[in-house]
Parts: sequence; C-alpha cells; structure tokens
Amino acid sequence: MPLKMKTNKLIRLIILLFLVVGCDPLPEQKNMDMESLLNGKPPKTIMAIFAHPDDETTIGPVLAKYASISDVHLVVATDGSFGVTNHAKIPAGDSLIAIRKIETECACRELGIKPPHFLEAKDGLGLNGHNNFYDEVTQLKKRLADKIIELQPDVILTFGPDGDTGHPDHRLIGLLTTEILLRESWFDKIDLYHFAWTKEQTTKFPKDWGLGWAHEKVLHTKIDFSAKDEQMAFASLQCHQSQFTKQEMTDWIQAEKNDTTNVLYFRKFVVDTIRRNGF
Repeated sequence: MPLKMKTNKLIRLIILLFLVVGCDPLPEQKNMDMESLLNGKPPKTIMAIFAHPDDETTIGPVLAKYASISDVHLVVATDGSFGVTNHAKIPAGDSLIAIRKIETECACRELGIKPPHFLEAKDGLGLNGHNNFYDEVTQLKKRLADKIIELQPDVILTFGPDGDTGHPDHRLIGLLTTEILLRESWFDKIDLYHFAWTKEQTTKFPKDWGLGWAHEKVLHTKIDFSAKDEQMAFASLQCHQSQFTKQEMTDWIQAEKNDTTNVLYFRKFVVDTIRRNGF
C-alpha cells in the first residue's frame, strides 16, 4: 500500500477514535465506557443489601432503572424495631416491625423490583444497648451468606465505610457483606459495589443529616437515571410514612428535583490477587 494511502487510513482511524472516546474524558468515564463496551449486558440478578426498612431510598432511582432489565432484590438486614418517630407515635417493638415491613413491600412495588427479603436481625444489632452484639452479628452473617447463595447475584450493592449518614448499622452491614465475600472468595463471580455520595451531592440535603462522602476520583461507577426512574423513587419514598413526615418527604423530593444531574455513584470493591513477599 502506498505511503499516502497508509497515512490517510491512519488519519481516518484517529478521527474515528476521537469521535468514540470524546475530548479528554475523566478517568472514570473512560473506565465506564470501556466496561460497557466489553460487558454489553446488564447483570441478570442484582442484590441490594441494606440495614433498615427504608435505606433503599438512598439509591431508589438506580433500583428502579434496573428493575426493567434485571432481577432486583432488596435484602433488609434488621427489623427496624427501634425506628420510633414523633409524628407516627408508634412504639418500638412488634407493631413498628409489622408496619415497616408493609411500607418496604409498598416501596418495592413502586420501584418495580422483587418483593423484599427480611433477615430480621434485631435493630441496632446490640450496639444500642439492646440484645447481644456478638450473637446478632453471628446469626446475621449466616443469614446473609445463605441469602447470597439462594439468590446467586451477579452484583451486590451496599453501603461503604461512610455508611451514608454514618449510622453504625449502615456501616456494619456494608462491612459484613464485604467480609462474607472475602471469606468465601466469591469475588470471582459477584461484583460488589459500595454506594457513596460526592461531597457536592451532600450539599443539597440538610447539614444535620451528617452525610458522608467519597472523593470523586474513587467513584468510578456512574449510574445515570431517567426522570421516570426518579418519579418511581419518589413514589417509593412516600411509602415510608412511619419514618418521614409529609414535609420531610416534600423537602427531600424537591432537593432531588433541584439536582438535574440525575446520577448516583458507586465504588467497585476490587481484590488484588497478586501474592507478594512484603509490602
């Protein structure tokens, strides 16, 4: 082939690559684009593991988005028996547990996902002075592992070290989920993603929520969602009437509407399998 023809062919290839990749995308955008090109298929089964009946509201739009293309399961670790609020006036205990189950079932229907799975660990897991912490954690780890075996997820979503609001139950559920996957060496068949806010995203909510965040440089998984996904999430939020007043729900929904970026971030937990002799 003449040199001129080779040069023209090379120029056309460079232009094509430029159009596909775009102008200097961020590293995480490069990773996501490449991951999408290589993977091509959504996960068959997604398992969202959270601490309380209402924690799924944190990533509601993402659950709604995947509901139409994957089997999405919500696993609720604790019974939420101590989630007493002034406006609902429901005492701690069995009545509140029953109501919060109904609310979570309602939320799953609104999101379009599978009915919830309740592991029924004691709310607080003993950290709140009730029940024995070690007994609760031992039983919960077994139930979590059994549920993972039952559902055979391709992807697990849970809280990261920041625990969203920093709630100890939130942090612990993320840690226990991570522990189980490490213990059983299930990372070769299950992708674990920790949800996290960016610092900028936390500013749309009241400061007294005490939201944690992760630096954008480590949040390599970016999930966009549609206005329809967001509306489904709003409808699911309104199922949790024992936990939020109407005004709190209105303020929360308005804060989300004001944020037109419509994106949530996750950090994939990656295991280094290279064995080294020293640091």
